[in-house]
Amino acid sequence: MNFKPSPFAMVVLAAILAGVLNMFSKDLLNAGMGSIEICFCREGVTAAVFFLILLVIDRSAFKVRLRDIWLFILFGAFNVISNVCVFTAQQSLPLEVAAVLEMTSPYFMLVFAYFLFGDKVTMRKLVAVMMAFIGCIFIIGLVNGVERVDVFGIAVGLMSGMTLAAFTIGGKVVGDRGYSENTAMFYFFLFSALIISPLTNFGQIWSVATSDWILPICIILMGVACTLAPNYLVIYSVRRMDPATVSIVITSSLIVSTLLGVLVFGDPFSWTDVVGIILVMTAIIILEPPKSLLDRFSKGENG
Repeated sequence: MNFKPSPFAMVVLAAILAGVLNMFSKDLLNAGMGSIEICFCREGVTAAVFFLILLVIDRSAFKVRLRDIWLFILFGAFNVISNVCVFTAQQSLPLEVAAVLEMTSPYFMLVFAYFLFGDKVTMRKLVAVMMAFIGCIFIIGLVNGVERVDVFGIAVGLMSGMTLAAFTIGGKVVGDRGYSENTAMFYFFLFSALIISPLTNFGQIWSVATSDWILPICIILMGVACTLAPNYLVIYSVRRMDPATVSIVITSSLIVSTLLGVLVFGDPFSWTDVVGIILVMTAIIILEPPKSLLDRFSKGENG
């Protein structure tokens, strides 16, 4: 029997794994590693581990046409720019503002999918995007207001959302040129690591990694479980379902981050978190309603 996993289920799993990322990055930040260095560790570990995997299971994935190399470099650059923009925005804005600006990616995804692939901008998608975005605002706590607003920081934060959308859609773009998920995943992260390497302080990475035996494990898990796995699942899903839907579902990673913050780090959990989680989950249900609801409403319409 040929088992084909549900693309929707895969992107939900990707969101869960991506939500765990903050747990490891927080440990590395507390240990003294810089944001750029953490970014390189994510990209570098992902590329290195996936290279070893492909050596065993799919060496054909390394083959690319020379004329298409620029595409992999471009989307790798989008990945790096998105990460750097997030880190830059965090330096001039409150962390919660930077995070919610990054979550504007579904809006950009709607636009990119419309112009690149002719995907329809339906009312359901627009409602889901708005609901998910408002849910993110509640989860992050922005409903309580912010003390300062920096125009440059906002511009950079919006750039992080736009480039994240561009990177996410990259899997579909190269897929249309005949490349497998394996090829897309490997070269995206290989070029991401190469592009960010000149900015990286490798001495700092070594110093932090050797200061405590648990930190190298954090780095490996961050690269494999929270970067390689979710991004591979996103590339798989974006080729089989609407890219905007993929982007909206990914916002549920904030729910996982919030719950882990409460359970692991003792972060406060308030009514705004509850409202935000309900809104994000409702947005996802709107996009992919359970079969029982579909059957109920279809019967109502027919009857």
